[in-house]
Amino acid sequence: MYTNYLDLDSRNGQLVHVWPVPYEATASFAKGTLDGPRSLLQASYEIETWDQELGADLADLAHFETIPFFPAPVSGPQDCYRQLLAALQKRLDPGSDFLLTLGGEHSLALAPIEFYRRHYPELVVLQLDAHADLRQEFQGSRYSHACVMARAREQGAALAQVGIRSLCREESGTIDRDRGTGLLTLFAWETGSPVEAAARVREFIDQRPLYISFDADVLDPSIMPGTGTPEPGGLSYTWLNNFWSGLFSGVRLLGMDFCETSPLPGCGVVSESVAVKCINKILLTYLLHHRLESWI
Repeated sequence: MYTNYLDLDSRNGQLVHVWPVPYEATASFAKGTLDGPRSLLQASYEIETWDQELGADLADLAHFETIPFFPAPVSGPQDCYRQLLAALQKRLDPGSDFLLTLGGEHSLALAPIEFYRRHYPELVVLQLDAHADLRQEFQGSRYSHACVMARAREQGAALAQVGIRSLCREESGTIDRDRGTGLLTLFAWETGSPVEAAARVREFIDQRPLYISFDADVLDPSIMPGTGTPEPGGLSYTWLNNFWSGLFSGVRLLGMDFCETSPLPGCGVVSESVAVKCINKILLTYLLHHRLESWI
């Protein structure tokens, strides 16, 4: 029944390819991200596309085509990454196609990141996350969800992290060592105002193209309880909305993913509804900036 994101009748503006990837193999705490893509598609049918705060309708600026659900292999996360990347290279053009990937655990983000980075070697990844995901290996795998950004940096992507508040000693050492060399980390307690944080990230991006990787647990668990490894002290929905408004001036966004939503029947549909609202706000804010700048 729920086969397309937002289920719009119109076909206006930017085409966004939506790829549901129900992959959950390395999740190390609570399970449930396997059901994330389905829950996000379902929730999207119930969310208004009109945004009173921005005075605009996402349906006027974008339309969505959903790619069939990815049939995740059981051969392990490294093989899953390879199959995801091969499928993207076969189906889409990184030079022109905008991809929204719905997870699933965060390890799957490596494939779309590398898909764009191979076409844009100067790619910057903006990681919204409670966890640094910079371990060299975790539980025997270098392709675990806890290693995804280490692999992205290893492949050549620059990385800006926002909202980090949980990391191991190894990751702390990596951040201390690599800050200023293709890595910007804004811990949750030092983000400051959204305007200040956006300015720092925008300065880091400079003229380079951007990919956004959004882990649901960057949000405070009071509004995002449905995630595998919730961490207190997360970002608020209002903070993030103001952050996007300050970020997109002069920035080219290539694609994004939203990962780690785990539906919780006992909590209603709070988590998946918040996730869809976050996705829609990012897309609408960016497309409004992009349209305004094209007129100037």
